[in-house]
Amino acid sequence: MRARWPRPPSRRSTTASGSSGARADHGARRTAHDPPRPRPPVEADVERIARYCRDPLFEQFLTTPWPYTEAHASGFLTEHVPEAWRSGSELTWAIRTESGGPLMGVISLRAAGREVGYWLGAEHRGSAYMAEAVGAVCAWAFDELPETETVTWRANAGNVASAMVARAAGFRNTTTATTTAPGRDGVELQGWSAERGRTRATDAAESWAPLLGDRA
Repeated sequence: MRARWPRPPSRRSTTASGSSGARADHGARRTAHDPPRPRPPVEADVERIARYCRDPLFEQFLTTPWPYTEAHASGFLTEHVPEAWRSGSELTWAIRTESGGPLMGVISLRAAGREVGYWLGAEHRGSAYMAEAVGAVCAWAFDELPETETVTWRANAGNVASAMVARAAGFRNTTTATTTAPGRDGVELQGWSAERGRTRATDAAESWAPLLGDRA
């Protein structure tokens, strides 16, 4: 059974707590019967977001503030997320395995460029949750957002884990020598890029060889 992305919540529900979803063992790999059921993150997620975002990999590859504090997490949850939902500029969801369960990660879709971004807490990586969530976001965008022909992805060059998720979700590598990605201080850095249409390109998997080699 494939996970389907929820319709965007109303303005009044952007801060509603909880999410409905299948039970899953947090330490076990996801099965086809236990898909993630994302909803917007809530203020109760402050501690986990602050802890996850202190991961040194976030400093290296993401644009989140560094060093990251609970004040940053609170501002993200109480200001950025609901305001971006209201304006439609960026739609952000939390990833959990069950209703009221602990936050595992976050995924967002920016209106400009239909660009997807995501991260998982360290203990949840390698579980296959994120690849399914990205695929579900793409399906939702094609069905619900008018004039969506492609969904795009960018990351700082060297972010192999993010690239492997994009590959697993059916994206085709479009990186060139001039591809950039935004840095934390607003400076464009060397980047990787990819895109996906409603159906996967036949050469999507093979296109990643220049970046990922023979990584499984």
